[in-house]
Amino acid sequence: MKRLFSLLIVAALGLGSMHATIKIHTIGDSTMADYDENTTDKRGWCMYLGSFFDAQNVTVNNRGKSGSDTRGFYTGAAYWASVKSQMSAGDYLLIQFAHNDEGTVTYGMDNLEYAQYCKDNSLPAPTDARGTNPQTTYRDYLRLFIDEARELGVNPVLVAPICRAYFANGDIKRNGRHDLGDKFSKIENGVLYENQSLPADDHSMDYVEAMKIVAKEKNVPFIDLMQATRELYLSYGETQCLKLLFCEGDKTHTNTMGANLIARQAAQLLKEAGILAEYISIPESVSASPNALDFGEVYSGVQQNKELLITGFGLQPATGSVSIASSGDVTISVDKTTYSQSATVNYEGSTLFQKIYVRATYTNEGEQNDNITVSFGNNTLAVPVTASVISLAGGSEVSALWPIVDKATVTNSTVTGPIAANCTMSHMMAADTKSDFTQGDETGITLVRFHNADDGGAKVAWPANEIDENATRYIDFAITAPGTMEVRITKISLDITSHSTSTMCYHINTGFGDNFTDVQTIAEKVNMTNLEIAHLELTPTLTIPAGETLHVRVLPWHNLGEAKSGKYICLRDVKIEGLAFEPGKEGIETIQQPEISSEKMLINGQLLIKRNGVFYHVNGQIVR
Repeated sequence: MKRLFSLLIVAALGLGSMHATIKIHTIGDSTMADYDENTTDKRGWCMYLGSFFDAQNVTVNNRGKSGSDTRGFYTGAAYWASVKSQMSAGDYLLIQFAHNDEGTVTYGMDNLEYAQYCKDNSLPAPTDARGTNPQTTYRDYLRLFIDEARELGVNPVLVAPICRAYFANGDIKRNGRHDLGDKFSKIENGVLYENQSLPADDHSMDYVEAMKIVAKEKNVPFIDLMQATRELYLSYGETQCLKLLFCEGDKTHTNTMGANLIARQAAQLLKEAGILAEYISIPESVSASPNALDFGEVYSGVQQNKELLITGFGLQPATGSVSIASSGDVTISVDKTTYSQSATVNYEGSTLFQKIYVRATYTNEGEQNDNITVSFGNNTLAVPVTASVISLAGGSEVSALWPIVDKATVTNSTVTGPIAANCTMSHMMAADTKSDFTQGDETGITLVRFHNADDGGAKVAWPANEIDENATRYIDFAITAPGTMEVRITKISLDITSHSTSTMCYHINTGFGDNFTDVQTIAEKVNMTNLEIAHLELTPTLTIPAGETLHVRVLPWHNLGEAKSGKYICLRDVKIEGLAFEPGKEGIETIQQPEISSEKMLINGQLLIKRNGVFYHVNGQIVR
């Protein structure tokens, strides 16, 4: 590890003589966010946007966040403020919101206005804080993003949200185009009116139209990705669109193919608008997306998984094959079952679209550099595969186990090693225990049932029409590293199921500190199997710096078109395991801060190095 950080410092010093790259920062919701290939088939389109840019000149910092509306992203401590800290003059900001701004309890209303209405009428306060009005607060927050980006010398671009795949009569339905004119709510003179409607040519409740108005008002480029995705979906037709472009049972979130095609559309629209056009390339022959695979920091002996999309358009001959090979510790598969170091992919109709599953289990410590080679006729395409491998030898075992055997002892834990553990809940409550669960051949298993709750912890109905996590509703399991040691997480395990419903969903996210930063989704399930316990064993690469806290959050939502009570998510045996190390012995090498000329590497006059989502000074101290 000393060698690794010495190399990082040397590399950073060398950047002083290189030209600065332009960063594209992307903010928005789950349709653009990053996802872990190990845990879900969901993909955000901004995961692939960088593949269409010259990487020597342009990089993409994707900060899309599941469940975000404009207000939540702007006010969330871990989101807009942290994005701004990463921006430099000359960068670009792509802004895409609307999916969650439309609301889930009342459509098209500002959530704070609805919360005040509930308070004034002695109604339960809404547990979902999302929702803005396209005429007022939605526009206001778009303006804030634009103004504050410009203050930093950053170029804002408004990007219309991608369509939902809501088909009807050979077109995308009005609400699929983010126009709530067929059904919305409003408050007038203290009275709540629901199920309101407007004529088709009235765009008062149209979020895309509201974004266009702000773009014109602020003289900001507008990229109509809504219309582009509408045309894309219609070109496939409903059956093939849902089968090929979307996650199973989901009409909002795309899979690898859908996200890649949308990223391609976005790049083409940016090029046509003259935005960074000189750096954009839309391949017509065989290409790989992404054009490089970086596993980042990984632990030795722990299997890693990623995906590679091989595409080709207008290929000649019209029918043929492409050969793919890997080197070193990297293996590949076309079916996610059989892995080897070679594969052949056939294509027809001059078009190739093939997902390649990539697996690596590294045994040697340090920097690893391998390749995946794609051969087509006389042409060869090389995709670099890199990793920084950290040894797990010599660590001291630590763990925290929450058995969750009854309602009264939900937060109790058994701790091994010099760590602290804690369990808290937000907008959740432990209701009771039931003993009718099954796991394999075992029956009659007892689990604690958890239900949606209000601010005071009282049971309330799950809101209708939630399609994604609510960041304020969760069960949180946390461990804190000792002040003199860092902890490397080797496994997170738990048993999880639902009760009285098959439409319960969840994310399991990790994040650091009180602000829940560096969020990763490490597990996901849509529409759980009622009463059948699933045992999860997750192996994300997570290092907790000395004295810092890792949070593992289970965020449930109920995927139904009407509000419902009496539906539960159930947990037991939540365990976080790892190894503790003294960072001074093998972590960060202490050196004197050098003088460098590159302003891009300096923040407030100091050189920073990022490791596993944590920023360090070159003297090894964490940036707080």
